[in-house]
Amino acid sequence: MIVEDLYISTPTFEVIQPLIITSRLFGLFPISYKKNGNNYCLKWSIVYGVYSYSLSVGLVLWTITGIALDMKREPQHSLRMTDEKTRFVTGGDFSIVVIIVIFGTLTLHLKVKKFWKLMITLNQADSIIPFKNSKRTRKASIIFLSTIVGAVSFLMTFDIATWFLKMSRRGMTPIYYLRYYFAFYVLYTIIIMKEAFYWHVIFLIKIRISLLNKDLKKMKEIANFKDGNCFLQKIVGKDHLDKVSGSTVRQIGRNTNTAINAYIKNNENIDLGKRLITLSIFHDRIFEAVGIVNNSFEFCIHVIMLSCLLHLIVTPYFLLKGLFGDGELYYILLQSAWLIGHIGRVLIIVEPCQYCINEHKKTSGIICEMLSHEVDEELKKAMTILSLQISYCKLQFSSCGFFKINRSLLTSIAGAVTTYLVILFQFNDT
Repeated sequence: MIVEDLYISTPTFEVIQPLIITSRLFGLFPISYKKNGNNYCLKWSIVYGVYSYSLSVGLVLWTITGIALDMKREPQHSLRMTDEKTRFVTGGDFSIVVIIVIFGTLTLHLKVKKFWKLMITLNQADSIIPFKNSKRTRKASIIFLSTIVGAVSFLMTFDIATWFLKMSRRGMTPIYYLRYYFAFYVLYTIIIMKEAFYWHVIFLIKIRISLLNKDLKKMKEIANFKDGNCFLQKIVGKDHLDKVSGSTVRQIGRNTNTAINAYIKNNENIDLGKRLITLSIFHDRIFEAVGIVNNSFEFCIHVIMLSCLLHLIVTPYFLLKGLFGDGELYYILLQSAWLIGHIGRVLIIVEPCQYCINEHKKTSGIICEMLSHEVDEELKKAMTILSLQISYCKLQFSSCGFFKINRSLLTSIAGAVTTYLVILFQFNDT
């Protein structure tokens, strides 16, 4: 057995099911599933495993064969490589795509093991704060995947149609283009689906951080109530509140904020200190999950980001040459579409990580507000422990330590792209 079976709750399965089905189609996740009581059992599928390896190997061989045949042609008769510069750019583009797919295929079983480890960690967190609202999250997952597939399909179709038009004008048969390069488009789509897979992994972590913040906010409301009914003081005034009896205070509270007091009534006997200790364990599971993602070479994020950087250098270069040269409209539109696509690829990786970081910062703010309340020593101690844990365990995402993944990465990429574009144009003028 390549990996052990994994059991997850029904709400968690409903969220990741669209990801499993889509990734399985592109050979990225050879997993089968079946319902087992109130849970679902995920396990490695030999059938889908053979399909994944066959798909990757077949597409890679097809791509290499196609580009080799096109290189054998004379430059004036080549489909894409009409001069030395385009040969170099096309060869580099194809090489990095093939490397990413081959590496992902060779480490496919390791990727599944890492995902298993991640889900086990999140299952442990769910035992503390159950994940229930799966329908809304599942809908977000389906919308995201549909958007990605739709955008990629449009971009690939536009690119193929543009090359068809270009070859027709050169008096060449367009069908040869598909014979040589169709496999490359599929490989490129697989890489983008790898990024979508990474987006979902971070999305699962972000959901847990949101659940932690939601639970802490509810506890803060209880702490407010126990701390001299602070929220009532804001509503009716402290001077008036001091003149009325405790029962009257409770009655005012029920009349002014039914939802809060209903929660308090159901949790009057809750031990906030013990609950905070369990939430510190929950936070530790989140931090462990982030560590699993950060140390996973199998997601290929470091190579994918390098691919995005190279494309963000080359694509604007050809776009600017088309704009200030004699580029035709369809060529300018194609390069513009690819530029937007490459920027979107970077955002797919960066933005979910930034959302997680922002959500984790909210956690620190909630704990600081709770520490300002006058509570017993035991509860204050639990708050302090959780506060120290959060301040010490700074949430950050990285690609195996090569670089940090947050919005500062966007400025670094923009600076690098600008620098290399200037260098390219300087060399082109000499």
